[in-house]
Amino acid sequence: MSSILKVDQLQDSGGNNLVTSNGSGVITSSAFGKVLQVVQTVKTDTFSSSTETTWIDITGLSITITPSSTSSKILLISSVVSSANVGGSGNIVNLQHKYTGGNTANFVGDTASSRNRVAYAISHKNNDYNASQDGRPYTVTYLDSPNTTSAVTYQLQGRTGDNTGTTSEMYVNQSSGDTDSSAYGFRAVSTITAMEISG
Repeated sequence: MSSILKVDQLQDSGGNNLVTSNGSGVITSSAFGKVLQVVQTVKTDTFSSSTETTWIDITGLSITITPSSTSSKILLISSVVSSANVGGSGNIVNLQHKYTGGNTANFVGDTASSRNRVAYAISHKNNDYNASQDGRPYTVTYLDSPNTTSAVTYQLQGRTGDNTGTTSEMYVNQSSGDTDSSAYGFRAVSTITAMEISG
């Protein structure tokens, strides 16, 4: 013997529709997987650092979002225009970045001997182009599961490394040479965006 339960709505304890149907067999589910909110930080000023052994916050590239549910996920998208002081011909500067906040500590590469664990890294080489005037945009995305309804602040960090044995420098939103020239000088924009995705 079978039983049939006929309803046109299923709601949670808060009165929110989980499943609805118009009687035609077409079911509309709740907002699982939908974007609930979007926040963005836009950085138009510049930043520079010569930190090599420790991570440093890139000022102006942090964002705070408050999830509406512990099951929500946060989609992080960062787009950063960066450059490096490379030095003489053949020298290489490696710019390394990662996030802090939420569970982003997991968003780094695997352990491998003494290699740095980062979210992404960019190498600038002074070879066939004028590296001191070079600026490149880099975009990285990560889907975080903070498991909280409290405010979460995500911060982009950076540091440098090079093959010269001297202190290297990283720059955001400007070239390392920062020439006052219509051909080479520039000011760029970097952003970090956070989207709450319903779980």
